Amino acid sequence: MKLVIYAIYSGSGQNLFSWKPEDDLVFIESILMDIGEKNKKGADLFSIRIATPEGLKLLKAEDGILAARPLIIVEKYDFNELWTYLNKIVLSCEADSWSDCVEKLRYHFNWEYDGYR
Repeated sequence: MKLVIYAIYSGSGQNLFSWKPEDDLVFIESILMDIGEKNKKGADLFSIRIATPEGLKLLKAEDGILAARPLIIVEKYDFNELWTYLNKIVLSCEADSWSDCVEKLRYHFNWEYDGYR
């Protein structure tokens, strides 16, 4: 099953294809991606936090913890590099069935149905 990222946007709803942060070196944001089977309608929502080392300094600790998985730390915000990296991860999660793909994707990202009953 071939996978594709159909949309990528910030937690505040900004389309990352056309958005740029104020400072590429001070960045922390939850990134949301609609990932689904290539050439098929429908996708599931996956998320990950992306931060620069300086962006991590903006976090407030909860019980002494600043950040937990899933997290990618980048030197600076560069959408093209980020897009290439995320696409590589998604392509590495291809499998014979959607459920097998999701299991692989969940290793790297939060899934919208995690903890859902």
